Amino acid sequence: MNRPFRVLIADDEKPVAAGIQGQLDSLGYDVVAVVHDGHHAIEVCRRTLPDVVLMDIEMPGLDGLSAARQIARDPGTPVIILTAHGHPNLIDQAVEDGVVYYLLKPITSPSLHAALQVAVARAREIKSLRDNVNNLEMTLRERKLIEKAKGILMARRNLPEAEAFRLLQRQSQDRRMPMAKLAESIVQADELLESPPIS
Repeated sequence: MNRPFRVLIADDEKPVAAGIQGQLDSLGYDVVAVVHDGHHAIEVCRRTLPDVVLMDIEMPGLDGLSAARQIARDPGTPVIILTAHGHPNLIDQAVEDGVVYYLLKPITSPSLHAALQVAVARAREIKSLRDNVNNLEMTLRERKLIEKAKGILMARRNLPEAEAFRLLQRQSQDRRMPMAKLAESIVQADELLESPPIS
């Protein structure tokens, strides 16, 4: 570990939470906070942005699975469920709610360490995949804009496709403007010219 992972503990049983905190301290993790209910877990998680949340299921107010669902969505922190209940329905629900790991109590330090490493690695993988999808969507959007602008130039200036594209490239370089941005302004200007006058 380059820097210790920052961990939030959410467990309503104070002696259990203290025990987990002791295990994490001895493993070299940085415990940012210990909370005792789901609502507080969400609030503290959004404020402190830990690397991972260790969450019990049965807590007063908002249960751990409901809190985990919200935390997985916003701010997107990986959640490890720590529970004495290994019922298959609970495990299925946890997976549905975006939980990345499920540990049964009592928890040993080696299993806790392994779960934290896997959870953070998996969360980074998911973030990387999301970023790639976002980049692909952006690239696709930009390509569509460039194609549309090229079509407008071909129609308005009676240019063949290759020349319209070269014109876009040249204008983009001359104006020191990304081609997609230039294409967007051409498309917007064309829509303005094509829109019917306001009576």
